[in-house]
Amino acid sequence: MKVKKHILIVDDVTTNLKCVGEILRNDYALSMAKSGEQALQMIGKVKPDLVLLDVKMPGMDGYETFKAMKEKPDTADVPVIFLTADTENGSEVKGLKLGASDFIRKPYEPEIMLGRIEKALLQEEKNKAIRDEAYKDVLTGLWNRKHLQDEIDSLKDSDSTGSFLIFDLDNFKGINDNYGHVVGDAALVAFAKTLKNFVHKDDIVARIGGDEFAVFLRNSYGKELLSDRIENLILEVEHEIKVVKEDDSYSSVSIGISAFPFDGKSFIELYNNADKALYYVKQNGKSGYHFYNPSEKYSFTEEENKDVIDLFQLKKYIEEEDLSDGPFKVEYNSFKSIYRFLKRYVMRTNSKIQILLFSLKDLSIIASDNTAGLNKSMIILDECIKDSLRKNDVSTRYTNTQFLVILMDVDEDKRKNVVDRIMDNWNENNNNPNVLLKYDIEELKAEG
Repeated sequence: MKVKKHILIVDDVTTNLKCVGEILRNDYALSMAKSGEQALQMIGKVKPDLVLLDVKMPGMDGYETFKAMKEKPDTADVPVIFLTADTENGSEVKGLKLGASDFIRKPYEPEIMLGRIEKALLQEEKNKAIRDEAYKDVLTGLWNRKHLQDEIDSLKDSDSTGSFLIFDLDNFKGINDNYGHVVGDAALVAFAKTLKNFVHKDDIVARIGGDEFAVFLRNSYGKELLSDRIENLILEVEHEIKVVKEDDSYSSVSIGISAFPFDGKSFIELYNNADKALYYVKQNGKSGYHFYNPSEKYSFTEEENKDVIDLFQLKKYIEEEDLSDGPFKVEYNSFKSIYRFLKRYVMRTNSKIQILLFSLKDLSIIASDNTAGLNKSMIILDECIKDSLRKNDVSTRYTNTQFLVILMDVDEDKRKNVVDRIMDNWNENNNNPNVLLKYDIEELKAEG
């Protein structure tokens, strides 16, 4: 049976609601609201495919209601047809400029109303297909990172809960090197199919980049139940990869997990913390999973990526009396002096000083293919940081993919504002989908 499209009718006059309902009731599922305020409360619950919105209503009129819908990510794309008794073209022009799909004038002609509604719904199906295509990963057909990020970020003010999982195929480079990129692509497609079967209809599966995938499970699961599901998933992935390679050589997957909203209320916060848990798995034998725990110290350094360090390692190196030769030797002494001075400064003044480490993560399958892009992204990040800091803050290019920032006399709230400015600036200016910006934060504490 074909599911009926859902239409929300908004009009402050009961007679008008009944009239429209009589015309549409055989063809559509209907909900009704008698004010703009009531419509905005209902729209997130009923999730209509179309809104018929009266222009002239007491309190919040149709135009104001429409503008409020456009400001919310979960209602911005819902098509709206205005209902009006106004015969002046100015009203229609104003509504169309705001982005309305059409106008229907009172008194209603049933055939005209049905025809315009059908036309608007068909156009919205086309628009949705275009939007979905822009949000899809070409190889696997999964959602891409942009869609996943938009969906999670739209939940920040809600009462929702969920689990965020990052998946990384262990030693995927070896599959490409030993079996070729055709088999490598087939392994990614098989992995994507397995993840689709792992989730429920309302959950989100996305390819972040390269061999890294993510899943957002709406609603929280207990650790025990989620652990059982993940353990079965790991076994299934290992089996599917063996089938693709047509041999019994071992392949595995590593998984890091963070919880919404407890470990973060935005995509980047959840990603940062799940990524820390993922690296814990990588450094402890791979082929497993780990739940992020804020009380644990995590290291980000992979064996194949020696020039990237995390904030915990950075502090450890700085506070040691000696530092072995390495790529940071030139900058070490001056930074060591600054760091130790600031530690004494905090102890004397009780000031708040924040240490931020921004790291670029290369999501491309073959790192050498993205070297130029990564260098360009570092230049962009440098500009984003410069534009977001005050004159008394400090920033340093610390590795080939990292910047270190010191914020002077800044509490946690102001620190968040700085991070948000940098991240917003970065998202606006970075056009390389294979490079992801991560960050880590810690407040500098006085000794003792």
